[in-house]
Amino acid sequence: MAMLSERLARLSLRVLGWQSRTVATTTGSVHWIETPGRGELPTTVLLHGFNSSAGYNGPLLQALRPHVRRVIAPDLPAHGFSTAPAHLDGNVIYEGIRDALDRALDAPAVLVGNSMGAALALRYAVDRPAMVRGLALVAPGGAPLTAHELATLQRTFSIRTHAEAEAFIDRLLVRRTALRPIAAASLRRGFARPALRQLLAGLGPANYLTVDEVRALAMPVLLLWGAEERVLPSTGLAFFREHLPAHARIEVVDGVGHSPQVDDCDGTARRLVAFLRETAG
Repeated sequence: MAMLSERLARLSLRVLGWQSRTVATTTGSVHWIETPGRGELPTTVLLHGFNSSAGYNGPLLQALRPHVRRVIAPDLPAHGFSTAPAHLDGNVIYEGIRDALDRALDAPAVLVGNSMGAALALRYAVDRPAMVRGLALVAPGGAPLTAHELATLQRTFSIRTHAEAEAFIDRLLVRRTALRPIAAASLRRGFARPALRQLLAGLGPANYLTVDEVRALAMPVLLLWGAEERVLPSTGLAFFREHLPAHARIEVVDGVGHSPQVDDCDGTARRLVAFLRETAG
């Protein structure tokens, strides 16, 4: 069941002309929001991260809208308005989003993913290369972790109190916002969802991207990594530096952390629009 904050985020986009779609997949119903764009750049898909939803990226979606033909932003399974399967793991989430994108896309698109959404976007690009014109990985997850790094990440996302939620926001974002207490309350409720707790507990090597997957990317690739990243270990960036194809471009961006689209929405949008122009060319 979507939380009040997710309902308000979606409502604000619907007021601006965005439409809701829901499609049945092998893992349950997947919801997305979409709108025709006002530009000529390729259709763009934005995949959010763990314990987020499509509507929370409203400012970035609106910033991309004037430049592209169409914008699509799904809610991952067990997030937002998408249903939670009885059993949830990384493969189930991927299968649900794969099926939804197969239905949503009528032409090759540029995929933009943040955190867990970036790992899912990369897997889709490997599975459906003909449908992906470009791949933008924003603070991507999915890199292999040591046992210590995995345990640290699971502790970071195991949020039970309001104080822990506020501390997580301080790790997530560079700039402190006046809405921090309200955001922390919503964040805490999201992390309490049984499906997300199940997903977090089951995180392990079976969910990691492989070297072969990363090396297989033939389309244009952009990776954005915040210079003040405090959620994922720096070994993740090192993994992508080592194994992404030579044509991939990696930018370490000053002044942002794990959510560049929140820390600097305008700057992130400018980088993405420039990348979209490259894929169109």
